[in-house]
Amino acid sequence: MLALPWMFFLIFTISEMRNGDITEGYEIDRCLQFESTMIFVLEGEHARLRCRLCNGSSPIETSDLQTHGFTVSWFKYNAKRDHSELLNKGSRISIQGPLLGFWPATFNDTGRYFCSLFNGTHNVTGPNEILDVTPVSDGCYSEEIEYSRSGVIGASIELPCPHMEEYKNNIEDLKWYKDCQKNVHTGSSLFFGSLEKENAGHYTCILTIRHRGIQYNVTRTLKLKLEEPSVAPKLVYPHQEHIEVTLGERRIINCTVYAGPKSKRDVMLTWLFRKTYVTTCKGMEPVCKDSRRETTTENGIYIVRPLVFTQVTKEHLNQYFNCVLRVTSEQETMGYIFLQEKGKSSVQRTVKYLISIIVVLIALAMVCVHFNVQIALCFRDLTGRDETLGDSKEYDAYILLLKSDEILLNANEEQQFAFELLPAILEEKCGYRLCIFERDILPGEASAESILFYINKCRRLIIILSKDYVDDDFKSTYELVTGLHQVLVERQIKPILIEFKPINNTKSFPESLQLLLKSKRTVKWRGNKSEYKHSYFWKKLRYLMPAKGRRVQAGNQ
Repeated sequence: MLALPWMFFLIFTISEMRNGDITEGYEIDRCLQFESTMIFVLEGEHARLRCRLCNGSSPIETSDLQTHGFTVSWFKYNAKRDHSELLNKGSRISIQGPLLGFWPATFNDTGRYFCSLFNGTHNVTGPNEILDVTPVSDGCYSEEIEYSRSGVIGASIELPCPHMEEYKNNIEDLKWYKDCQKNVHTGSSLFFGSLEKENAGHYTCILTIRHRGIQYNVTRTLKLKLEEPSVAPKLVYPHQEHIEVTLGERRIINCTVYAGPKSKRDVMLTWLFRKTYVTTCKGMEPVCKDSRRETTTENGIYIVRPLVFTQVTKEHLNQYFNCVLRVTSEQETMGYIFLQEKGKSSVQRTVKYLISIIVVLIALAMVCVHFNVQIALCFRDLTGRDETLGDSKEYDAYILLLKSDEILLNANEEQQFAFELLPAILEEKCGYRLCIFERDILPGEASAESILFYINKCRRLIIILSKDYVDDDFKSTYELVTGLHQVLVERQIKPILIEFKPINNTKSFPESLQLLLKSKRTVKWRGNKSEYKHSYFWKKLRYLMPAKGRRVQAGNQ
């Protein structure tokens, strides 16, 4: 009997609180209306509401009610009577702590519910919980109570079953169906790694639970809507267009942009001429831009901005008109048209192309001729080509210094060059092997047969010319004749002529030697300028020598 006054007092307090009156002596916390939650259920299925407290408005948590001596009461708002009615436990409605359960929910249960917590001095009310019970239709869901989600084709998405927080212990037992027919998944959520058009539809998640020996379903339905991925506006025309026109004609050129499946109102499309915006058409301007227009096709929406030439003048010829597409301040695309007078543009363009090609070819030829030695040596180094392999030759070059007995006494400079400097560079730095008569042939072997034998074992014949050549008393005459015979007649060895000192008169030389002097196998020594290892003299000499691989040269070094 003592409990009844407290109960009526509680009802009175909550009712007065809902009507806006605050009873003195009690602390009352309320939740705002926008914090309410709506739960959709099918008639005949289980429904469950939880007493929720407003964030930051209550000194307690619903999980700690007993500690603070709070009791939970549930109320349903009666719209006809404009007041709230206390709910009592029954065979169909259960109250377990902060939970209000319907076993099952009926159409008459539709309405607005709220909970109240009271401990004699402090009263807390939760937000409205709106329960919407819909009669069962022919399918497994009703479009009136579906939840909606949107996705983008090609993107990923995870679909959780809506408002299933109160069934966390059974969440992995959820069964998912698409359009009420196909069981597509079992689990708490449905995941798509890359959405496709056919993934759109209604997805129903059903949880089956038992209460007092009876099986109940909890059903939620999601409608998945798919959208095409957003497409950045793209300039279709012009790109880099050369257009032939006739003076005085009227011409309209459309700047066209593909805006995607949806209209892009924020796209700026305009024309520039000499870095200035072309004016909008108002009268008879020689050139102006017309207003933009949109065209819808099966592929999407196109935006067009016409450039109107009311009369093409000479001022417009050979000039750039730029079409500018700007989506944002940082995203800009530009194309242009270039007007050329009909009948002249193609000829002029062809002539320019031909002249450009000829100039380039001439320049390349000059470069190749001027740097042919450097290019050839670079190619050798890159490819590692070695033409000495397998030719059974022992020496790379035979050194022949043309000298007489008289010259021999005064030719210290020439002998030093032939017998010291040449070996120092070609043998020690470049890895070649030279055959020098005075150094490599023993005095007892100095016969005609020996000279021919050693010349045949060489790949090149290096002849060092002397300006004091006299054909009568040369000690090296036989060497020269033998070598020239091998070069011109037998063609078994290639010559290299070194003009150590300038030779003004070559008539004293044999005709065969004069013939070789006219070839491009002559290298001129230029004194101190040629002493440097990387000078042109040594590069050309190495160019005329047989190609040898780097490993061979490195080994010889």
